[in-house]
Amino acid sequence: MSHHPITSILAALAFLAILGAGGVFFVLAVRMRVRQLLMAKRPEIRWNDVSKRIENFFVYVVAQKKLPKNGYWYSGVLHIFIFGAFMVLGADTMNFIIDGLIKAFGAFTGSKPEGLFALPGTHGPYEAVADLFRFLCIVGLGMAFVNRTIIKPKRLHLSRDAMYTLFFILGLMLFEVAQIGFELAIRGKATGAVPESHAWFSSLLAKAVFSADESVLTYGYHAAWWGHLLNLLAFTNYVPYSKHSHVFASPLNMFFMDLEPKGRIRTLKIDAEDESIEYFGARSLEDLSWKQVFDGLSCTECGRCTDNCPAALSGKPLKPMYLITDLKHHMEDRYKAALKGEKFDAENPSMLLAGGVIHKDVLWSCTTCRACMEVCPVGNEHIPAIIDMRRYMTLTEGEVGFGASKALKKMEKSGNPWGMPKGDREAWAQGMDVKKWDKEGAAEVLYWVGCSGAYDDRAKKVTQSVARLMKKAGVDFAILGNKERCTGDSARRVGDENLFQSMAGDNIQTLNGLGVKKIVTHCPHCLNTLKNEYPEFGGHYEVIHHSEMLAQLVADGKLKPEAPEKALGENNTVVYHDSCYLGRYNDVYEPQRAIIDALPDVKRVETDRSKERGLCCGAGGGQMWMENNIGERMNFVRTDELLENKPAVIAVACNFCMTMVGDGVKARSKEDEVEVVDLAELLDRRVK
Repeated sequence: MSHHPITSILAALAFLAILGAGGVFFVLAVRMRVRQLLMAKRPEIRWNDVSKRIENFFVYVVAQKKLPKNGYWYSGVLHIFIFGAFMVLGADTMNFIIDGLIKAFGAFTGSKPEGLFALPGTHGPYEAVADLFRFLCIVGLGMAFVNRTIIKPKRLHLSRDAMYTLFFILGLMLFEVAQIGFELAIRGKATGAVPESHAWFSSLLAKAVFSADESVLTYGYHAAWWGHLLNLLAFTNYVPYSKHSHVFASPLNMFFMDLEPKGRIRTLKIDAEDESIEYFGARSLEDLSWKQVFDGLSCTECGRCTDNCPAALSGKPLKPMYLITDLKHHMEDRYKAALKGEKFDAENPSMLLAGGVIHKDVLWSCTTCRACMEVCPVGNEHIPAIIDMRRYMTLTEGEVGFGASKALKKMEKSGNPWGMPKGDREAWAQGMDVKKWDKEGAAEVLYWVGCSGAYDDRAKKVTQSVARLMKKAGVDFAILGNKERCTGDSARRVGDENLFQSMAGDNIQTLNGLGVKKIVTHCPHCLNTLKNEYPEFGGHYEVIHHSEMLAQLVADGKLKPEAPEKALGENNTVVYHDSCYLGRYNDVYEPQRAIIDALPDVKRVETDRSKERGLCCGAGGGQMWMENNIGERMNFVRTDELLENKPAVIAVACNFCMTMVGDGVKARSKEDEVEVVDLAELLDRRVK
């Protein structure tokens, strides 16, 4: 493959010019994206605990932990094939560029200029692995093409952008295979046979073209080399402008993922006395953090978030993927406007987030169930952005969606969202000889009853079952009684941070004043708030859910379930509905199932969407107090899924879920066939 020195010098100049131009354009593209991100002004630290972040990088980026999970094995496998090729062949690409630079300068000095078109990569076992991933990448690209054009899942869109990217990557693989194949064939001309090579896949091409003239093989090799270079630089510069910016952004996004407890929402500093504060919450792009807009660059637009969103599944306007991409497109539009000299105008609706870029009904349709964030393969955080925009609407505009403002007023006035008298909170315990916690009557465990457990007639039966079981097991517990107040979960999630902080402060003062250390809750929302959010305000307690405590008491033999006099009968199936705030937020899945499995007369079955993929009942995020009549009711969608198992009992571990699923069963006229009960009630009936 020798060349005339002048030809080699011209080739070297062309290589340097193309590489230089590609590098300059890429730097400009990255600079543009960085400037866009800096338009989001709210500071956010995401580089603490570097060791944990490195661990997350290897778990979620290198090992691709989330990709094939939750029923997405096909797209997960094809992506692993493609991403694996990028990981392994990164060394090839670096070697290709570096070798080109060395040989290009060699062309000017006269030192072996004929080596300019050298084979990329290295020989030996590495080349076998690299060639394997070239093959797997091509297979993965074929799978992706089939997925987009034949299988066509609803969550994916057949876009030019997607097709361009598939063909760019295919070009990279084919040009590399062609380079190696032609180079091996040229080498073989000297010996009369294609040499043995670890590059087994590329050797197939070498054997196929070996009979061609050496000049043809040389031209083929040169065409592949230049094609590789042009394709590489074109793709590198195309990516920052396309939705496939996630190629560069998503690994960083996983590194910068939130390390706080999953159930903790960022605290908003409230200072009503500071007259310089014009508004609270996220009014415009400037009120978001760089991470919140970086999510848009990381989004793969795979649609998994929307595919698992209860609001989207029930016909509500919220589509989590579009929430992320709409914010990204708004960032791009604002950047273009800034380049033209346009400044932010609060009177211009197109520059406002809530009610402008994002329709208000989109924000008020969210249940904060975290399904979107659980399945997102690149670590996008949809809910914090929704909460920030809700805060602006609630605290600044005074608009709380679908009538939830009534519940907020009742929380503020009466300490509970029903507006029931504070003095009636302990009425459920009459005649049960339940100890009240005070300085003289402290106990080992505080039973935090919650608003539903204290006031809702159906939920009171659950509260009584939990209390009876604790007494049967000899647990030393007490209640706050009328001193207990709502934890403020719903207030915080509809955006009333001021009310939440006020309620949290009162509760923490009460708990700390009484020396409470350990709390058992019934409501998963109370669990999450007490466990994950109160510590930031000085409330540090050991908090467990009643299902965790009951499962442990059964395991220890302190509660011994027996078959009741009235067993379930031939249809003894029990299906458990996972609570979002107990499951996805706090990773508590097994104690509830252990309780059911310990009951001698029942058979547990699982619905298709369970555990991490469990579908929300529709009550979280303040939806319990809203009347959202858009589309179908979310609890009906979930109830239909549960009824597909034809159970005798639907078991729950949350009073909100009890209400929502119970209403769903009644709406489907199944209340005479299917009972909706709490796990504590199931167990209570079987423990003498």
